[in-house]
Formats: sequence, structure tokens, C-alpha cells
Amino acid sequence: MRFGGCDAWRLWPVFVACMCALAGCASPNLPTTEPPTVINDVPVNAPEWQGRLSLRIQSDPATSMSAGFLLRGEATYGRLDLYSPLGTTLAALRWTPSTVQLQQGGQLQRFDSLDELTEQATGAALPVHALFDWLNGVPSMAPGWQADLSQLPQGLLIAQRVSPTPTVHLRIKLD
Repeated sequence: MRFGGCDAWRLWPVFVACMCALAGCASPNLPTTEPPTVINDVPVNAPEWQGRLSLRIQSDPATSMSAGFLLRGEATYGRLDLYSPLGTTLAALRWTPSTVQLQQGGQLQRFDSLDELTEQATGAALPVHALFDWLNGVPSMAPGWQADLSQLPQGLLIAQRVSPTPTVHLRIKLD
């Protein structure tokens, strides 16, 4: 076979050399380890859930709370706003790798952990890392907690903390 006055087989080494040179210029898309772009403590394009949550603590005396909520973000960067039935903000919980804080009643409090934050805001330490998995339909383990994801397609998540005592019942109804 002839190509422009040359035998095509003679051009084969030139073709292979050009392809190798081009391949050397290509770089793979490696996963980034940079933190996500964050606005107001929540990653851009972060998932969000809203609805109502109720929490019942089997203490003596038993206590309970119910609130509307908007949860945005992920286990590392997130925000949970709790609302009264009239839409008033009861509490705003925010967390990043370096900050865990609660804004409630015009006061800002900082905490060392998400457990301390959620206990102050709701009366019980909630498994925030597992909660994001559960809301995504992933049956994640949280020490002492059992989650029922069977009704999640209908927008209902039920979880219970059996250890340590007191028992805590968490019910989330998604809008």
C-alpha cells in the first residue's frame, strides 16, 4: 500500500511515536482532596432534606420535642435549622471540620463535638454521621442506635437509641 509516494508500513513507526507523545501529554482526572466550596457552612450543591422531626426521650420525667427542620450538607459540613409550627427559627446548628456551633435565642455557643451540639439543641446526642446515610437509604451503623429505613420511600425514617439509657425515639417525616 502506498501513501503519498511512500509505503504505508514505513510511516507506522512515525504514527506510533506521535501517539506516544500525545498520550504523554494527557493527564488523568484524579480525585481532588481539596475541601468543597462552602457557602454559609454548607457545600455548594449539597443535598438537603426538610420536614418534621420528633424526639422522645424516655427519661424520668419523659421529655419530647417536635420541630420543623431543614437539613443541608453532609456529615463534615452541614446545617440543621429547627423551626416552630409558626416558622420561627428555634435553633440553627452548624458544623465544619473546625467549628461546631449552635445559635439559639440570640446566643451563639460553640461545642467540641456534634454529639454535644445535638444534645444541647434537642436533649439527646444524635448520630449525625449515620443520619445522613439513613436519609440517603444507606443502613449505616451508629453505636446504640437502630434505624428502620423500610418506610423511607414514603418519606418516613424511624430510629431508636437503646444504649446508653435513656431510650431515645427519633421520627423524621420528610416533605
